[in-house]
Amino acid sequence: MSRSQLHHVGELAQSWVDQGLIQCLVALVARHGQIVFYENVGHRLPEQGSPAAGLDSIFPMASITKLFTATAVMALVEDGRVGLNRRVREYIPEFVGEGKDAILVRHLLSHTSGINEDQLEAFAKERDGIAIAPAEPTLHSLMNEYLVKRYDAPLWKPPGVEMSYADFNFELAGEIVRRVTGTSLAEFARSRIFVPLNMRDTHYCRADVPRDRRAWRGPDPEDPWRDAIEVEPIVQGSARSWSSAMDMAIFCQMFLNRGAYGDARILSPTTVIEMTRNQIPGVAATFLKETFPEASWGLGWSIHGTKTGLCGALYSADAFEHWGASGAYIWVDPTYDIVGIYLAIAPSPHSDEGKALWRDDLFTDAVTAAVVDL
Repeated sequence: MSRSQLHHVGELAQSWVDQGLIQCLVALVARHGQIVFYENVGHRLPEQGSPAAGLDSIFPMASITKLFTATAVMALVEDGRVGLNRRVREYIPEFVGEGKDAILVRHLLSHTSGINEDQLEAFAKERDGIAIAPAEPTLHSLMNEYLVKRYDAPLWKPPGVEMSYADFNFELAGEIVRRVTGTSLAEFARSRIFVPLNMRDTHYCRADVPRDRRAWRGPDPEDPWRDAIEVEPIVQGSARSWSSAMDMAIFCQMFLNRGAYGDARILSPTTVIEMTRNQIPGVAATFLKETFPEASWGLGWSIHGTKTGLCGALYSADAFEHWGASGAYIWVDPTYDIVGIYLAIAPSPHSDEGKALWRDDLFTDAVTAAVVDL
């Protein structure tokens, strides 16, 4: 790779912090399994004079958490304990309502279940005050309440018709893992993914993240669980995990290696192939006000394909990726043999202004442009 271009990537990152576009960034790029870029800029916390972000800082992964959950589900598929083409209701009988019998586990992992997040949350608000049975020991009471309020929500569309990105898909997937294994999602992910890969800095709960390594923009004032999650573990299948750049690089390299890293095999090559190919050809999607005629989604992973609007342009159509609303972004490009980790603290992308300040697409293009041997 071009040294001068990678030097330019570092200058770009520093300029984004200097301009106030992002608070901090720790980025790691590997090609052919070798680290070619690993730098840190900015400060861990938003307060004036806060400590500088270190290479080992631990960032909120937000929706990148869904990849851990998808990996856990697929490990159970390999074990013969979960079937992608089996009905969700087989594992969660409380998931009731018109059309729900047609929703398969694979629909959850590709966001094609027919669940719409906005419609779902409006339904849940009307359920405040309903009787909630006590949670099982492996499920936090707040997560139990969250699920119960939404199990019987009506569908937006029939499954498989259109992609609608919804956290609830992965809360259901995480609940399937919990019920099938009899342990918490966090414990199963730790034993089957994090420990074998030696991902020591990856946690499902903020309470487990050392404060002196935590990089974030502070608690979300609109988060109804903002106080509880600081002192107790609330495991979600869709969000809230934390990790470091090195841990995420190991996780992504495992996928680039088709399921193995070092002496550890997490998934079979056949499973990785299925997770990282477009599972929903011809299906459209609308996400963050962007319309995609071809949603191009795998099992957990977004597949680059021909998508525009939310991503770079120079990496290959076979690349797979995921974003987190905190500012984190990861991608794997099997064509160019690249793993890219971009852990930033950035404004929320849920407003046009916030999304415009993100720089992950520019970072991806600048890194890919450093490839000089094909």
